[in-house]
Amino acid sequence: MEPLADMLEIITCAILIFVSIVGNTCLFFSTRRCISGPLQPSLMIIFSLVFVHLLKNLVVNIMKIVYSSGGMLDSVSCKILRFTETLSTQLAIWFMLHFAVLYHHKLYQIVHPANETLNLNHQKRHLKAVSILWITGFGICIPILAFTEKLQHLNGANDTGLLYTKGLNMDCEIDFGNRQVEYYYEKIFLVLIDILPLTILVFVCFWIVFLLWEQRRLTYGGIWMGDDASEIEIFRGAKVSILLTLLITSLWISHFVFICFLKNLESFPFTPALLTALSSSFSAVSPYVLMLVNYKVKLEAFCCRKTEKFTTQPTNVLPCPYAS
Repeated sequence: MEPLADMLEIITCAILIFVSIVGNTCLFFSTRRCISGPLQPSLMIIFSLVFVHLLKNLVVNIMKIVYSSGGMLDSVSCKILRFTETLSTQLAIWFMLHFAVLYHHKLYQIVHPANETLNLNHQKRHLKAVSILWITGFGICIPILAFTEKLQHLNGANDTGLLYTKGLNMDCEIDFGNRQVEYYYEKIFLVLIDILPLTILVFVCFWIVFLLWEQRRLTYGGIWMGDDASEIEIFRGAKVSILLTLLITSLWISHFVFICFLKNLESFPFTPALLTALSSSFSAVSPYVLMLVNYKVKLEAFCCRKTEKFTTQPTNVLPCPYAS
């Protein structure tokens, strides 16, 4: 069954790579066309997510294809694989949390407007946070890059079943020279680094749902009275945050559960492909969802604002009416 398992994983990786490249490329150029003036924090986060998603698919999944095709990985390849896989997963969760917090704050300002005007320090803090997340992610994953080694000997008789599910992880192991340190770092610390942000992300999204419910109570006849195009982007960004939170949380939990309870599944040939799909589906699907954030603003509000400089319209006509 091993050739079948390898073939299924190669097909899954190829599909994910193609879908991710198309989606993230479209997301990058569609977001770039929305830039007018200084780079906004939301756009910076989206650009960071695009890079993380492409990093995961163009490095991790391509190396999985090479491995499943019969290619051998040396110690350098093992270091790059484990480092990139861990870093891209962590940063995707952290940037999603930052994205949700940003739109929660914007939505809160609409539902509960403050008396003072919002200064530029708030935007600068969010932009600095993106850089801090990148630096922190690299710092946490440096031990993986330094101590990951390719094992030279495997007990084929005992590990035959496991090779269907953990071939790469068994060939490329973190070796600190101390099993207790390895356990605390890989099994506890790296897991907590993902679980804690995911827990906060879920809490923030519940708060966003509550704010959206409050916003609906403030409408008149079901129609929001404001005609500021930025509000469309805020409402869409808040709703997209909820959708992406459900996606990334369900995928991460499912992947974690399968890894922890693989004893009953390791003999099935579809298991490697399933694990790959769970670990990389977010990087392939989320770009298409994120494009919804600025879609209406780009086509209706932003483009209309650009033409307002050159054309005049009657005062009784809305310059950028909302679409249904």
